[in-house]
Amino acid sequence: MNQDRLATMPRIRLLPDRLVSQIAAGEVVERPASVVKELIENALDAGAGSISVELERGGKGRIRVADDGCGMDEDDALLAFDQHATSKIESMDDLERVATLGFRGEALASIAAVSRVELLTAEEPGDGHRVSVEGGRIRVAEPVSRPRGTTVEVASLFFNVPARRKFLKSPQTELRRALEIVQGYALACPDVQFSLTHEGRELLEAPPAGEGSDGARRRIGQLFGANLAERLEPFSARFGRDESIWGLMGDPTTTRGRRYFVFVNRRLLRDRAILANFYRAVREEWRSDEFPALFLFLDLPAEEVDVNVHPQKSEIRFRDTRFLHRLFLALRDGARAALGDVSIVPEMAAGAPSGALAWGGLGGRGPTPSHWPVSTGRQEALGVAEPGGERLAEAVLTPLERAPIPLSGRSGRERPFRLLGQYKGTLILLEGPDGLYLIDQHVAHERILYERLQKALQRQAVPSQNLLEPLLLELSGSEAMRLGELAGALEECGFSLAALSGSSVAVSAVPAELGAEASEKLLSRLATDGGEVAADDAPALKARLLDDLAASMACRAAVKMHEPMPPEAIEALIGELFSAEQPYACPHGRPIVLRMSDRDLEERFGRR
Repeated sequence: MNQDRLATMPRIRLLPDRLVSQIAAGEVVERPASVVKELIENALDAGAGSISVELERGGKGRIRVADDGCGMDEDDALLAFDQHATSKIESMDDLERVATLGFRGEALASIAAVSRVELLTAEEPGDGHRVSVEGGRIRVAEPVSRPRGTTVEVASLFFNVPARRKFLKSPQTELRRALEIVQGYALACPDVQFSLTHEGRELLEAPPAGEGSDGARRRIGQLFGANLAERLEPFSARFGRDESIWGLMGDPTTTRGRRYFVFVNRRLLRDRAILANFYRAVREEWRSDEFPALFLFLDLPAEEVDVNVHPQKSEIRFRDTRFLHRLFLALRDGARAALGDVSIVPEMAAGAPSGALAWGGLGGRGPTPSHWPVSTGRQEALGVAEPGGERLAEAVLTPLERAPIPLSGRSGRERPFRLLGQYKGTLILLEGPDGLYLIDQHVAHERILYERLQKALQRQAVPSQNLLEPLLLELSGSEAMRLGELAGALEECGFSLAALSGSSVAVSAVPAELGAEASEKLLSRLATDGGEVAADDAPALKARLLDDLAASMACRAAVKMHEPMPPEAIEALIGELFSAEQPYACPHGRPIVLRMSDRDLEERFGRR
């Protein structure tokens, strides 16, 4: 290390306790929703049967959480504001089998370090205690009369850490985040009453709905509407002595929004590994990249789950590395049991009349599109069997006699491919100089249309179409708020929205090229995307909406699977694909081109 730099480095010193508290608070308290989360967890751990949340300015002004739990005595009320003071663990053994939502002993101390807090608590009606803390320092401790339970009021969040306060979003955005937290715990604990009001306006009221699958369904109806609740099927599976999985899964009509909720021992998580297993199970069962609503509950022994991974307790680890495989099998079996007779895409039964819709993977059969004149002989060559035949596809034993296709990408380099044909009306097969290329015709065409539409939408205003009957969206409170945040940008993109009573939204106009059904799907996805783009970032928001609009329109217009194409159409499609900005992935991220190199093929056939 440079000696001059060494000489100027300050000496190591201990930080003041107050600064240490503020640093620790930054790990636990990120925004008002973090405070709401910690206080609700404390209330649930105290055995609350009713929890009410009151907010001002989205929580930036005031947060008040009241419960009817067990309350605290005078000593505990004071001790609760000390760092790492907790009643939930005493030893390392306790830490390895945490059965409560909270356990770190950081929540109240961290909140009090960066705000003004008042705690009212009582173990017995009338015999209560009041503690007032400002910036981590106790100002008042006195007796007070209060019903059994605890009330915590947090004001002026980050008043003493202005650098943190300026990173908070608008009151509307912070309110939506807090509402999402309350909704999550209301789903996790359907037997508990929850309410949330904002500056006197009631945004959520969920009376006790009971336990188990029936209670969960009733709670979902309270939060998301009866229409969604009625379209859910229960499933359950046990995959260990004390391990069980249960929940509710939607039918194909529930794929419009991203409503995926995972709870492990009542703890709401966004676990990528668990959701990846859900996606895999759906793909294997329904062969689709559209996923139904999922409300998944995992009940596991506390010692099998490590919750001490993240200061905000938002992540977990499974101690048994084989757990995820067992989880996948349980999810797949649960999906089969719940919706075994329902396909995410329609199937054509054997002997169905010509022209019937055909799906169900690469082996499906479909009609010949009227806009592509294909002879019977050509149908056989392209792998389309007549209805009622014994085989799904006829083998093509010799390559088509066609000249090589000189394709040049954006680099200008010639790519001498030769068209071999289609595989079951779905994949285009090309002989390349270095191997066999397989191209998904749907996603290839989708990419081409997407880039065309994206450029067109950026150049001109999006034409709007008024609907004869308004489209009604039944949303949760946080989803309706999200669309409200996006209203300005949505209007520029051809939508017209109006808030109705409760959390429903009426759509009276949509982009002319999109139509009502695709518009409903797009709006549902925007409402449930968790706010990936800030509503106050107008350019980024409009770009995101135009991008989604182009992707949706392209997907609808692209050539479908199992549609035979004449050679000329295939060659035109491939030529335009390799002239695209991104010829290797569709707008949704799926691959377009797969290559099997000559070396791979030779190794497979034992020639190397």
